[in-house]
Amino acid sequence: MDPSVIMQAANASARRLTGWTPWEFGWGPIRMGNCTMFEGAKWTLSPDGTATFDATVTSTVDGAVWSIWNVDLVDAGQAILGSLATEHPVGGDWRKFVRKMPSSAERYRFRAWATFDTALWDDIAHLKMHSSC
Repeated sequence: MDPSVIMQAANASARRLTGWTPWEFGWGPIRMGNCTMFEGAKWTLSPDGTATFDATVTSTVDGAVWSIWNVDLVDAGQAILGSLATEHPVGGDWRKFVRKMPSSAERYRFRAWATFDTALWDDIAHLKMHSSC
């Protein structure tokens, strides 16, 4: 299945958090086919080159899989700087994040951890997440 952009960076909310000043990128509800990612899904990027993802997902069919094919780091001019890299490659793909949903009767927590080149930090303005379900 070809991935589609589920939310362009310009449509995602982004804000700097106080203190250590990580970036937080959040999304409203996203529906793809039989799957739903509920409001509140977010990527949090830290200046040390680490990133975390936290979302709740569900599907109306048993055995569905939500795949984030890649997450691009984008500058203010909409140029792609690079991509987030997972700590746990899926099928050898270091840019892919997957959450299996065995039962349609349940909601599942989709959590992921990633890294990126710290040299990109000052240029990051948006994220572009490519996904399918």
